[in-house]
Amino acid sequence: MSGAPNASDRNVEAEKLNGYLVFLFMMLSTATLFDGFDSAMFSFAAPEVRASLGISIEEWGFVSGATRLGVMASFLFLLSADRLGRRRVMMVTVVGFTIANGMTAFATDTASFIAFQFLARLFLTAEYALAVIMIGEEYPARLRGRAIAILTSLATVGVMLMAKVQPYVLLEEGAEGNWLHDFGAGIVAWIQALLGLDVDGESWRALYILGAFPLVVVFGLRIAMRETRRFEAQVDVDGPEKTESQSWADWFRAQVRNAMVPWRPEYRRQTAVVALLWNCVHAVTGPSNVFWVIFAREDLGLGTADVGDIVFYGYAGGVAGHFVAGDLIDRIGRKWTCSAFYVAAAASIYQLYHVHSLEGQYISMIATVFCFGAANTATHVYASELFPTEIRATGYGWTTNFLGRITEVVVPVLIGLLIVPLGGIPAAIAVVAIGPVIGAVLVAVFAPETRGLTLEEIQVALRGDAEAERPPAE
Repeated sequence: MSGAPNASDRNVEAEKLNGYLVFLFMMLSTATLFDGFDSAMFSFAAPEVRASLGISIEEWGFVSGATRLGVMASFLFLLSADRLGRRRVMMVTVVGFTIANGMTAFATDTASFIAFQFLARLFLTAEYALAVIMIGEEYPARLRGRAIAILTSLATVGVMLMAKVQPYVLLEEGAEGNWLHDFGAGIVAWIQALLGLDVDGESWRALYILGAFPLVVVFGLRIAMRETRRFEAQVDVDGPEKTESQSWADWFRAQVRNAMVPWRPEYRRQTAVVALLWNCVHAVTGPSNVFWVIFAREDLGLGTADVGDIVFYGYAGGVAGHFVAGDLIDRIGRKWTCSAFYVAAAASIYQLYHVHSLEGQYISMIATVFCFGAANTATHVYASELFPTEIRATGYGWTTNFLGRITEVVVPVLIGLLIVPLGGIPAAIAVVAIGPVIGAVLVAVFAPETRGLTLEEIQVALRGDAEAERPPAE
């Protein structure tokens, strides 16, 4: 494949920012915005969902792990994106997420809650990945790091929005209603009656149904998006994957062959490195997102308003981490920016779970979001750069959505099992805080430096490194 013609044979590198690229960014930014919004919704609603569906704190780790399997399953969508196109698969993910997340409002037991959230995470994670890939393929090399940094920072904005919305919907006992809560609760009650379900008035259901409304608008606006130039150029080189004379069995076998390309010798190193990096990050971010609201409300005794304020102001201050990382990535390089913030992230997450004062929670939340925002941004840039156009979505899927999410699924379950034996959530979190430190070592030793290179130049450099490491023929 390395000797075959590819997208670099056509002028696919944008020279400057234009109106369409700005529009594209605005449309794709909703993917990362809703990723943060939905993750925060899951966390904020956790106490009410547990109480409503009879889920213990130990079992909540299993619930989280099971729903996050949807993140890994999104890998299958990214395989299709290298054959069917980024835009086409992106539109499917919007529809799928809207339906699955909205249906979560009508879960009647633990199994149905897991099933709906599994599907929601599947579609949303694929959408997020495609947004990063499309920005990486369309934006000029000199702006690519900053553009991806700003794009991923909007997940933080999504968390902030949810932090401010949730106190108005997740009403504490005895609190007065308001138009937002009553509107959402009214829709839920109407649909429950229509489906023959008990109308239970649980406030977390209103939160999920309200989250589905903006997505309808998003779908309509994204119709105007175009396919990326690099993908179209690659299709012109390779030709359509499925022809009239080709059987579906042959097409399926071609899909399987494509799925294995990132494990060929010329790509194996970057596949393994990026997958390991994500596992080091998710070893901490996964359980933190799952258990922090429970820790704050049940261990520290904070109310929904205090918890929302800590998250809002913590993320408002911490969102700068994405922008700082985006600037440093393009100034001093990916390698040292990534490794430095990995170490800082490990220290900040430990502190978040070991300070009990309200002021300390604000400060620790800002530090945690700042450091992990920077670390995640640097890792996303690596994941979107290190594969050629013809397998970029497949490589990203293997590393970021599938193998890179193993700890995100497994560690929350492990934390749930460790809480009682170790004496609480903070002690269990401390065990996994070493994850990002290991990631920093991996970056420093194995990750390449790609600052200032076009996507095509990166592939030339990686091929040169692979040939230099190959033992001479006897």
